[in-house]
Amino acid sequence: MKINKFKVKELMAKKEISTQKELANMLGISKNQLSNILSDKFNPIKSNVIELANFLGVNPLEIIEVKNENQK
Repeated sequence: MKINKFKVKELMAKKEISTQKELANMLGISKNQLSNILSDKFNPIKSNVIELANFLGVNPLEIIEVKNENQK
């Protein structure tokens, strides 16, 4: 499971959150933790995905990147 960074950035813009540091502060986590959650090399835990989605006001499924079977 990966988080769609582009969707998160789009939602951040709608909430007028300009930086990941600002978003991390609002979530009560460090910028490094947020960077890890959004990293392609990191599989975020379900509770982090839910918390991020709830904060951004969307369903968690909206920020999850779905790979189809042909992509590896």
